[in-house]
Amino acid sequence: MTMQRPPEPRVPAVERYLAEITARLPGPREAHVGIVAELHSGLLDAADAYQSAGLAPSQAAQAAIREFGDPARVAAGFSAEIAARQARRAAVILLVTGPLVGLLWIATALASHLGIRLTQLWHWAGLPPGLRVTMALVAVAAGVTFAAALLGIATTGRLTRWLPARPRRAPLAAAIAGYGAISADGLGLALLTAQLTTAPGKLSPLPAVAAAAASLVRVILAKRSARQCLAIRASLT
Repeated sequence: MTMQRPPEPRVPAVERYLAEITARLPGPREAHVGIVAELHSGLLDAADAYQSAGLAPSQAAQAAIREFGDPARVAAGFSAEIAARQARRAAVILLVTGPLVGLLWIATALASHLGIRLTQLWHWAGLPPGLRVTMALVAVAAGVTFAAALLGIATTGRLTRWLPARPRRAPLAAAIAGYGAISADGLGLALLTAQLTTAPGKLSPLPAVAAAAASLVRVILAKRSARQCLAIRASLT
């Protein structure tokens, strides 16, 4: 039988101090959970040490808070870490979901009666000019997304040991990747809408629905991630 760890006590002064730090941390609340929990444990350990040295509980808590320092300075010390973590997470998600969504659109194109064949994807000679231009723009947007996501991952990994410390670079790269994904998926959805309007009978329903649903979900996630990354970047100095 495993023994469960008892919940950590709530000390009002410590809770207020942590609330001040949390209010200054960038990014969504879920990005702070581990950091705040670590700070909470550290503060309580420090307060226990001061209390063991003879201080009253309230005095021990204040002494631990003074040891940790100004809330703004503590929050600033974690901002770069949060920014890198959020940027890397967004970039990895975009990099993984991109090929999956792309394959769904390719399957839709091949299964539908659009005159596209697997051996002719880069020729498109028989396609209408508007369709060729849209597909070319999708390819450009996908390339931007891929390159920016790779940069976001590279600048938050081991490569940072040899690069100048620029915490604003990774969230910017992740935001660019997010807006690139929005552009690529938005163009795909616009192309689908146009095809439904002009020649709905040529589309294969099941692949089209699956591709559209995947793109809609990706647009929502990419938009949220891009905004979060830009907000985090703006909070960094």
